Amino acid sequence: MTESTDRVLIPKPSDKRVRTVARRMIESGLGTGASFFAPQVGAWSAEVVNDLRERYNDRPDVSGDAFIVKLERQLKGAPDSTILLAAELLTVHALPLANLTQESKRRRIETVLGWMQHSPTLPSEVVEAFAEGSWHGGQGAHQHIWRWLAHLVEFLQHWWELEELQRQKALNDPWEWRNAVRATEVLPSLRECLLYFGFPHHFLPIINVDDKQRILKSFSDEAARSGDQDRDLFELTLRLQERHGGYFDYYASPYVEQWRPDRDRSTRRAWLVRPRRPQGGEDALVERWRREGFVSLAATHLGVVEPGSDRHQVAAAVEEGYQHTDYAQRLQLTTEYHIFLTRMASDDVVVTIVDGQVWIGQVTGDATYSDSDEGRLRRPTEWADQSFDVDQLPAPLAADIDQQGAVVDLTGALDALLSLVEAEDQAEPHDEAPALQFEVDVPSLRSANAELAMRLHIEQEWLQESLDVLQDRQQVIFYGPPGTGKTYLARALARHVTDPDAVRLVQFHPSYTYEDFFEGYRPVSGADGTVGFQLQPGPLRQIASEARDDPGRPYVLIVDEINRANLAKVFGELYYLLEYRRDSVRLQYSPGESFTLPPNVFVVGTMNTADRSIALVDAAIRRRFAFIELHPDEPPVRDLLRNWLHANHKDLDRAFLLDALNDAIGAEDRDFKIGPSYLMTADTEREGGLARIWEYSILPLLQEHYYGRLGRDQVRARYGLASIQARIAAQIEQKIRDDSLPGQGTDDPDSARGPSDEA
Repeated sequence: MTESTDRVLIPKPSDKRVRTVARRMIESGLGTGASFFAPQVGAWSAEVVNDLRERYNDRPDVSGDAFIVKLERQLKGAPDSTILLAAELLTVHALPLANLTQESKRRRIETVLGWMQHSPTLPSEVVEAFAEGSWHGGQGAHQHIWRWLAHLVEFLQHWWELEELQRQKALNDPWEWRNAVRATEVLPSLRECLLYFGFPHHFLPIINVDDKQRILKSFSDEAARSGDQDRDLFELTLRLQERHGGYFDYYASPYVEQWRPDRDRSTRRAWLVRPRRPQGGEDALVERWRREGFVSLAATHLGVVEPGSDRHQVAAAVEEGYQHTDYAQRLQLTTEYHIFLTRMASDDVVVTIVDGQVWIGQVTGDATYSDSDEGRLRRPTEWADQSFDVDQLPAPLAADIDQQGAVVDLTGALDALLSLVEAEDQAEPHDEAPALQFEVDVPSLRSANAELAMRLHIEQEWLQESLDVLQDRQQVIFYGPPGTGKTYLARALARHVTDPDAVRLVQFHPSYTYEDFFEGYRPVSGADGTVGFQLQPGPLRQIASEARDDPGRPYVLIVDEINRANLAKVFGELYYLLEYRRDSVRLQYSPGESFTLPPNVFVVGTMNTADRSIALVDAAIRRRFAFIELHPDEPPVRDLLRNWLHANHKDLDRAFLLDALNDAIGAEDRDFKIGPSYLMTADTEREGGLARIWEYSILPLLQEHYYGRLGRDQVRARYGLASIQARIAAQIEQKIRDDSLPGQGTDDPDSARGPSDEA
């Protein structure tokens, strides 16, 4: 196989070893029928090709096992030459794939060679070539390998049916080679691969035919117009290489922006397309999609709308053709047909689900119309051979696929889908299913440490228990009387487990709404000075969006005073997601969109029990949140003020005052007791500071609590600073008298100390 040095393209520099090995395999195999791995064996001969066809093409294995497992069964008992041919054809498949690792390629070929009685060693030049790649094969190359191999066998069978003179011409002339390749109906990706491997100085490393068409169309001012796509592209590339001064890549800047301005790797999308048949039979429709390589929508009454049409054009066609349907259905059909005709594009991932199984494919061309009853509106699609059980999919992929609608945007799950379709190639040969590797759904929270405990003056064990609850439930509420440090603790724990920019705080109040919390229409100023309304995201939607793009990092939303709002109205349909993180819901203001709450979003609420009893909180919230109490009578709040005073080398007078105040309030008004934070400020130590805090912070709070039960003067008489100090003095005096009675003494000399005696 030779190429003229006159007027040839400069081939891709980075895949030189791939091209060299591939050309030598084709030259030996198609020229003499000899194996490349073992030249003394005629593995590519017509007889061996026919044997492989009978064992593989004519006896398909329709089980759900992995490709390599099924192939081993099909080749069981085959001669070494047949197995060797299969290994070398799979090498042709693996060589150009840049998205398959060198180790995965080598392991697959050595596995097949291992089935031979006398297997050759995989040549080192092949192993070295496996480290390169000519293109990203996409999922069709990954999981449609069974069809790729079958079509390559059919091409070889046709090759040996040609006259010898025809074969010689094809091996020495690129355009005769193209005629020989095109004479057999094979997968487009295989056809383009064979063209490039045969004559890389005349054909480009582009396996997407639509991309070739777009390139010619975009460079129409410079491209020849013979009507022969390959020749025109050859002439265009020659001209551009001369101008560029060497090899260039159509997929790199500045060329890709000219022919594909809106489509690059960052804008690749994924779509869920559900099979719809009037009388059922969705499984049969999906089987036909997979067998014939397409995906379709019924479009029974849709006029011929050109691909690329805008939404208004599609809507007009739907209004005309579907007048017999409800307006809501017409809106939905407009969205679905517009996606299929315009937003969907080649290289996009398409997903469908039937009988609990998820099938994944790759769009390979533009939308077309067909007269078939299996759907007028179609797109060519290469479907994967492997399906996946929907119940075993990781979150949030399972929730995304659960969305309703005939055509749904799944781009948010694109990475997870690509991981699924590429997993089989990374699996061990005898894995029954792809060895799926996913990040943990819920990221692990940082453990409590001694530094955190010392800073918060709370036992490390208690802090760790709280973090464990947050890790398990993802939603907790710190509740208790005022002054117990609920908000302070929530903020401190949030900043301990994640970065400051991943923490949001919002405070609920009686007028707070769903529109404030999640999304709603708000007034905005237009460029002309007019005021309109625009849908704006709230804090929950914002943090969910950021968390979805950064799944490995915890995001914490703090909802202060969570019980002060009407929670049912604020959360709306999002109530459901707090309990079922793997599911999705339709949104009030975005009905065409489904929303999932990312698993790395943690919600921490605070609740003042003096404001509203926990027993009165919506039962749905109590079920969805774990409640952690912070109360002055219980650890860690009980010891918090003393710990803080000791750590700051201050006397314990304030601790005794707080104990006495809460003793006076009593157990019957447990939720009215006062927390220590009021007395943990610098203001307390200023001249008259303690009295001011008591007068303007603590007493007004108690007056509010006892409104209707005690008058203002009664509250002051019972809980005023002077009253509490007198109460402490009386307790000390009584204790001294008790200790002085005969037989009532104590061995503890510190037991009679008052608050001013202790450091």
